[in-house]
Amino acid sequence: CTAVLLALNVAAILGGPPYSLLKIDLYIDGHFASTYSCDGLIISTPVGSTAHNLSAGGPILHRRLEAVVICPISPHPLTMRPVVDQADRVFEMFVRQGHASVSAVFDGRVLGLLAEGDCYRIRRAPVAFQMVNVPSKNEYRTLRHKLGWGGNPRNRS
Repeated sequence: CTAVLLALNVAAILGGPPYSLLKIDLYIDGHFASTYSCDGLIISTPVGSTAHNLSAGGPILHRRLEAVVICPISPHPLTMRPVVDQADRVFEMFVRQGHASVSAVFDGRVLGLLAEGDCYRIRRAPVAFQMVNVPSKNEYRTLRHKLGWGGNPRNRS
């Protein structure tokens, strides 16, 4: 694990053609957490939790939480569910079993292909990101509008 990159929303290992299951080992703070048999593994910040994480069945995190979501994409065992963890931990994802088109993706950018044994280390950046706060905006109003909560999604105007 040597690359140093900055992501605001999501860090993920994603499979590509031939779309067979990946085996991804996850270590947290140097301790083995689990082996995921899945199509990919997402680590999402609160800001990124309404994107790929949400589509993969992960929870929405309030933007002020200091947390991340570890979310497997289409896991083979039904007991592999998304987990919320502290943001200040070090996450290492190792490709234990994959194929030629497994890629590392940070904030939607494909950073390169990964081979079996390759690793990505994700940790909180030493600098803070300042978000603009719009007092007239309410987080739940935004979610209702963007996700069509509480009404007919066809009539969201």
